[in-house]
Amino acid sequence: MVTDPGPGRGSVLPTRALVLSAIGADGTLDAGPLFAVAAAAGHTDKAMRDCLARVAQDGLLARVGGRGRSAQYVVTSQGKAEFDADLGWTAFAHRVDAGLEPWDGCWHLTGFEIPERRRGARDALRGLLVELGAAPVQSGLYVSTGDLSDFVRQLASHLGVVETVTTLVTGSIQVGSSTQDTDIVNRLWPLGALSDRYSSVEQRLVSIAEQAPFTGGDRLAASMFGAIVDTEAVLRDDPLLPAELLGDDWAGMRARRAFMAAHSAVSAHSEMFANSRLMQSLTAEIDRSLGETSAAFWNRWFPRLMDVYKAKLPPAATA
Repeated sequence: MVTDPGPGRGSVLPTRALVLSAIGADGTLDAGPLFAVAAAAGHTDKAMRDCLARVAQDGLLARVGGRGRSAQYVVTSQGKAEFDADLGWTAFAHRVDAGLEPWDGCWHLTGFEIPERRRGARDALRGLLVELGAAPVQSGLYVSTGDLSDFVRQLASHLGVVETVTTLVTGSIQVGSSTQDTDIVNRLWPLGALSDRYSSVEQRLVSIAEQAPFTGGDRLAASMFGAIVDTEAVLRDDPLLPAELLGDDWAGMRARRAFMAAHSAVSAHSEMFANSRLMQSLTAEIDRSLGETSAAFWNRWFPRLMDVYKAKLPPAATA
């Protein structure tokens, strides 16, 4: 017997994630279909009205007509930027899976010593380095498998602390007693826990794909949107290490394959999901990125990601 996958396992799909996922490919959002999917996810009309008001107040959507279930919205330029970080790094992850971003065998180190009076900038730079996939080795020293120097120096310049930053590249490092590349990777990044989270997401996506023909469209969309929220949450914690350091059966790669299969299955059975701006943009970007050189990909994405990260900095960071 086929079991309805439901909107999620053990968690409620956040209203904000549902709103942003439901923006149409033309940049508009109709509240009626959104409320139907929200009801399948367990949300009341009032919860969705309140969420839409907050998202509009945050400047991501603008209401252009109607009220309640008949309301219509358009996405703003700020709202479009909200998608960019997840979109760019998801595309990059698929490039890594496809072997299009091979490791050069080098370790890239970033060090800084920012005084206490610029604590906001120091905390911001630490957080950004981790978000970009670097791992702390010791106080003020971070290591990554990819070259983050352009990111770091532009962000440090924006923060006004670029003179405190040192970057260097080496072919070999020793962390404690670890000298082998795979040992260093497993010591610096929590790949075991990350693998478990990816495996959980993979199982959920496989179940959604298998049950898509037997699930109502609104409930199916709610279930898939919930799985996407969880997938993106894992991706944000993934350093996106090169395939050479992860092995052939890396859980992240399996989860991304499961996502593409579930995306195709749900698109065939849910009109709202098929018309989602986020979903169409995502698959179109993945397809485009897989046909580009690394230089072409980063020429497109580096400026966009820099704008996103600069916009995310708290006011205290640049004070």
